[in-house]
Amino acid sequence: MKNLKMKKAVKLTPFQNALNAASNGDLKLPSVSYDGKNIGAFSYQLAVHKFNLSIMKSGMTCRGVKLKDLKTYYGLKGRSSSECCDYFIENIYNVCMAK
Repeated sequence: MKNLKMKKAVKLTPFQNALNAASNGDLKLPSVSYDGKNIGAFSYQLAVHKFNLSIMKSGMTCRGVKLKDLKTYYGLKGRSSSECCDYFIENIYNVCMAK
């Protein structure tokens, strides 16, 4: 009998779960408008979190936002806010905004 190797299940981040739930219709998204035009709720969320991470990267804090929460939500890699901000912009923000 052959030894079957069990593949490790890929664990999705809460952000990926939210994207999947929204695309399946399980998650109802709020309507967000900017300059009189509707924009996607996830686009707004990404822009706000990019702003927050950029502020944290410069050494300041944001009220109500913790680096640990953003790292958990997006699955960010890095020890400092600078590393997390760079990872976020390269691997999440640019990829999602390009779609």
